[in-house]
Amino acid sequence: MKRLLALVLLFACSSRRPDWAVTVAQGHSEADHLLDSGNRAGARAVLEAIVAGAPDTGGETRRVLLQDTLFRLARLALDEHDAAAAARHADAGLALGGEDDLFVANLLVVRGAAHEARGESALALDVYQRALRINEALLQKTVSPP
Repeated sequence: MKRLLALVLLFACSSRRPDWAVTVAQGHSEADHLLDSGNRAGARAVLEAIVAGAPDTGGETRRVLLQDTLFRLARLALDEHDAAAAARHADAGLALGGEDDLFVANLLVVRGAAHEARGESALALDVYQRALRINEALLQKTVSPP
């Protein structure tokens, strides 16, 4: 959650639609509270409302916030043993494009887990390997001097 709040603050300062970014942060916080109280359906509804209420514009801010929300929805679906829903959420997030960043890597991991849950081991391996390559590149950027 701290990661999301930091992103929201970063993007809200430069976004044309900071109100939506703040709404996203509030929604994620509400979803966290609902999950803590065992209300998975309520948390899912809040996260789905974030996706449904996304503005048509917003560029990178919109992409990152939507991908993070779709990742959470995919994780919830996996936790509920709904691989088809997890795959749909992951695919919707991946369809938003973007660089090979943390958000894309996270979506690939849940997409791989959905394949794995369906018994599609070869597909899962391919997706996991792509996520691993992204994470390795991100780590390399972090530890390498400029």
